[in-house]
Amino acid sequence: MPRIPEDKIDEVRASANIVHYIQQFVNLKKAGQNFKGLCPFHSEKTPSFVVSPEKQLFKCFGCGKGGNVFTFIKEYEKVPFIEAVQKAAEFAGIALPKDDGPSENTGYFQQLYAINETACSFFEQNLWNGQYKRYLQYFIDRNLSEETIKKFRLGFAPDSYEKLLPLLKSAGHDLEEAANLGLINRSEKSQGWFDKFRFRVIFPFHNTAGRIIGFGGRKLREEQQPKYLNSPESPIYKKGEILYGLHQAIQSVRENGFLYIVEGYFDLLRLVEAGINNVAAVSGTAFTENQARLIRRYTKNVYIAFDGDSAGRKASVRAAQIIEKEGLSAFIVRLPDDEDPDTFILNFSTAAFEEIRKKNLSPLEFQIDAFFQENKNPPLEEKESFIENVLNQLAELPNQVKTGLYLHQLSDRLQINESLLVDQLNRFKRFRLKNKTKEEATASPKIKTHSGMYKAEAGILGLLLNGKSEIRNTILGEIGIDSFTNPNFIRLFEYLIQEYEETGGLNPGRLLDRFSEDEEMVKTITELSIAEYGDEAKFAKDCVFQLKRFQLEKRNTELAQLIKQEAASDDAVLHYQRSLMETKKQLNELTKQHRSQAF
Repeated sequence: MPRIPEDKIDEVRASANIVHYIQQFVNLKKAGQNFKGLCPFHSEKTPSFVVSPEKQLFKCFGCGKGGNVFTFIKEYEKVPFIEAVQKAAEFAGIALPKDDGPSENTGYFQQLYAINETACSFFEQNLWNGQYKRYLQYFIDRNLSEETIKKFRLGFAPDSYEKLLPLLKSAGHDLEEAANLGLINRSEKSQGWFDKFRFRVIFPFHNTAGRIIGFGGRKLREEQQPKYLNSPESPIYKKGEILYGLHQAIQSVRENGFLYIVEGYFDLLRLVEAGINNVAAVSGTAFTENQARLIRRYTKNVYIAFDGDSAGRKASVRAAQIIEKEGLSAFIVRLPDDEDPDTFILNFSTAAFEEIRKKNLSPLEFQIDAFFQENKNPPLEEKESFIENVLNQLAELPNQVKTGLYLHQLSDRLQINESLLVDQLNRFKRFRLKNKTKEEATASPKIKTHSGMYKAEAGILGLLLNGKSEIRNTILGEIGIDSFTNPNFIRLFEYLIQEYEETGGLNPGRLLDRFSEDEEMVKTITELSIAEYGDEAKFAKDCVFQLKRFQLEKRNTELAQLIKQEAASDDAVLHYQRSLMETKKQLNELTKQHRSQAF
């Protein structure tokens, strides 16, 4: 994709009338000097979406979205920045420069997307053409229509070591990058390449802009391992930061005002097949804060429809806690013990599923119902333990109004004086605050440790801003958002990734404009932009090592604490001890690798 000069971008921005562009999608009416309409980004009945022809900006006073014409195109049409500029230029009748070939930095992410697109087309075409068409029947037997199969670009990987590989070669793709994306592996014996996905049905992963970022492959033979083979993390795919099917769900989420989240691919596909399109799936990972923040872009209301068994109920509660901590509203769809969304709709009906959803079970109501379901006549000790667990959860809830409502529900259902619950909750909050203060005071003398982590995080960001392209690309393949602890660095890293993906480059001057109202961020960016690192490759290697080591050491500490806390349970202790041994092994391997290998 071409790199558009800044002066040309400025010309397009000034020429593409934002009112005229948005009027293609939104019914705008004159309101004083501005125009108003119903917001296209969230469901509303009273217009709160304002477009200013004077400032060439839009703003929704309901959901908070706003920006210029490029922002609108990116958000509404779900395209990268460069494509938004191209669309605006076409609308304004401005010719953009043709691509003269990629610069040093331009096109790296596009290269990865292109590799995945070649693979996705190959997997997809296998279902519809030639000798593998019979495997389309697998999806048909799962009661999926051809329309749904095509919508999600489902596919098939043949039982062969060299079917995708020749296509990647003929397309001129970098095989090392294809291996990094998890599509091929190198043979230890021959040092040749071979296909990684073999004899599996394929589920492509899309980002919110619709680009293919990875794949999941389900086995077709019982003896195959693992059951699901997923792409590894890469610069374009972070498994805890995406939701399967969200790209296809965005418009329906806006129309309905809420999102279903389910556990697996077929749960999602079953709902879509049933006409419920506002659904996304976590697909094999525990629900994360990053996924909750992703959902927050599109809706504040989330319905959790996980499996009805004990594991599914626990996962539902954990997900609901994360969702509510992020300021969203969570509701849990309670399915029977032996059902998941896929089987429930097949065994009963879509209408029955919707009826369960309409009960609007809050996470607390769901927990209380589950508690009494598992404990018909709970003794006092069980009640006390349950209440203590719930109050600990409420102590972390940022919404005080919701906390008050939950306390009232807890008091009513468990027949306990509400004032006693309030007192106990406040004690938990004071205890948490006291412990937090102690931790901060204890940590303050450890300046060297903090300084080392700070320098490593700062170094990574400095190299992303100013380093050579090959070092930058390697860093992006090694480091994710969860590698950072400093809040400012987290914000900056998120922005850098978005900017790099959309424009193919990073500009410190433009970053300063972006954060011009934040004095602390301006100071941070300025310091990072002028820093010098000498041998960049060695410095990058050291920084990546420090961040990875810190994550593993932190995990070791957490597991050691869990072993102490669960001392009464032999099974739990054994589980955590095994995890601790594995983490220590990873730490040792990381240290050896750091000493022996160049970056």
